[in-house]
Amino acid sequence: MHQPLAHRGFIGYTGSINQRGETVDQEAKLAILAHIAQALNDAGVVWGLGASAMLYYEGVTDAFEDFDLLIAQGSLPTAQQALEELGAIPSPPAAPSSTYATAHFQEYTWQGVELDLLCGFAVRRKEGVFSFPFDATRIARHAEQRGVPIPLCSLADWFVLYLLMPGRAKKALLIAQHWRAQRTAEPRAWLNLWLRNRLPGDVRERVMALYAELGNLQ
Repeated sequence: MHQPLAHRGFIGYTGSINQRGETVDQEAKLAILAHIAQALNDAGVVWGLGASAMLYYEGVTDAFEDFDLLIAQGSLPTAQQALEELGAIPSPPAAPSSTYATAHFQEYTWQGVELDLLCGFAVRRKEGVFSFPFDATRIARHAEQRGVPIPLCSLADWFVLYLLMPGRAKKALLIAQHWRAQRTAEPRAWLNLWLRNRLPGDVRERVMALYAELGNLQ
């Protein structure tokens, strides 16, 4: 469901429960992701892995709970068909959220693992609605799982999204700490995409401060 995106993904939990009541460990979940990625890639879906699983691949965290799949606007029907042909079971529609204004959210379960399909992901704040315009240009790089390419969203996009989401600033801090440890200024180009557009004042202030700090690492 859409609401748990703001509350789940705490570091340390690595298991899901399958239909037989058995725990699905992290290695099994990665194998499951390879099958999901293969199905989406074969169908020509423009998608990216986000949230805690993306942080795992980037070395920011050592655990994740499930998979958040960002889908480009034109790929939504194809993505839904590919997952359902794979055998993923859609959950009942989520109740309206006061926090999110995502155009399309659908939760699936496959092999005991939750998959959250997000198309037109948006966060509602008192200043208005702030959308993440995910498309192929927002794929930072491809990881590989069992020989299958896994497109990853950028850390910078999720740094800003975590700042926009209530109660998720600690995740943004983990990303910033990762960049400092890597002594890289590369995220500045990604952060600039957000700074060109409207942001809440508190979020803009934090993004600009990190943008300036990363510039000093060059």
